[in-house]
Amino acid sequence: MTTKRIFLSVAVLFFTLSVFGQNADNNTIVNRSNEIGIHTGFTTGLGLSFRHWSEKFGVQITAIPIKSNNFQFISGGLTCMYSISNNKYHRFFLYLGNHVLIHNSLNIWGDSTEVATTKYNLGFGPGFEVGKNVRFNIMIGYGAYNLLEAPDFYLLPTVEAGLYFKL
Repeated sequence: MTTKRIFLSVAVLFFTLSVFGQNADNNTIVNRSNEIGIHTGFTTGLGLSFRHWSEKFGVQITAIPIKSNNFQFISGGLTCMYSISNNKYHRFFLYLGNHVLIHNSLNIWGDSTEVATTKYNLGFGPGFEVGKNVRFNIMIGYGAYNLLEAPDFYLLPTVEAGLYFKL
């Protein structure tokens, strides 16, 4: 009889603790992440990339400088992102990308004249990423290319892609 009372008392105690243990006031989940990887895009940049996501908003910085005696190539991108839905294995978001591209080279066919170009591209659209710790993303949108040359800019579709590792 005493073993039944002890067993019943322990069962009631565990049941009571499990019922009242679920009512925590601070059970919010903070969903922030930092990611590092490689990215390529016409309006978001080319090269090594760092991303930081807060709850709904994210920022991406992408850059690569390449320099030799006859050649200089600098790509820099800054992208703002807004998360529409975020799950453990995928995220759907909107993006607004900015990309500056600087290209200088010496003419190696005879004279030593320097050819320098600077381009600024801007784009927006939806993006999707999939994966848990290693995330692949693709962004498809609409871009404005070569905006620094006012009458000669282009409006075309754009595609951006990246591979990121969560830190």
